[in-house]
Amino acid sequence: MCDTPSPARRNRPVASGANPDTPHAGFTAAQPAGGGTTPQGGPRLSGWPRQLTWSDFTDIQNRPSGESEDATIAMAMRPGSLRFLEEGGQHRLGEVEFQMVLNEGGTWVVTSAKTAELLRHEQGHYDIVGLCYRDMVNEIRALRERSRNRLVRAIRRVMSAHDRRADSLTREYDSEQQTNHGRNSARQQAWSRQIESCRRSGARMTVPD
Repeated sequence: MCDTPSPARRNRPVASGANPDTPHAGFTAAQPAGGGTTPQGGPRLSGWPRQLTWSDFTDIQNRPSGESEDATIAMAMRPGSLRFLEEGGQHRLGEVEFQMVLNEGGTWVVTSAKTAELLRHEQGHYDIVGLCYRDMVNEIRALRERSRNRLVRAIRRVMSAHDRRADSLTREYDSEQQTNHGRNSARQQAWSRQIESCRRSGARMTVPD
């Protein structure tokens, strides 16, 4: 189960000089600083891909009240300082790291329920979001705008689009017609194959046939 199926939803960049305490001023995990420039490089994703183990999850003895699953996973993004570069009148992001991390408070497993199959299902949640983050960062890297403010607005639009895609994919992944939270082994295998294929090829993640 993915407790936060679209972790980028609240992760919005802030233009230089904006108030970091206002809603949507920055990222949820850490406030990025704007206004710098860098002579080379561009946005990059870190923290994905990676192989999860049960040590990444907090062990609990019983499901929390209201929970129907034996494990949940939650992701977040920790951005570095936003740096901007102007080339020929066009603004783009310079070198900045978008770090995908686990939210420890939302990542847990019932100790007695640990199985390889359950871990594989939770890995799928992590990879689906990672694939969406990968595509998001690639698209942001290619953005060029006439002003820094226009660039920030374009970044927000890109992030919003990939938020919606991540949300749709993770909901579909858990649906009764698909893996049913990992209980349908045939569909789980289909999703795992699709995730691995998209990871290796660079293709966009889609619902497997």
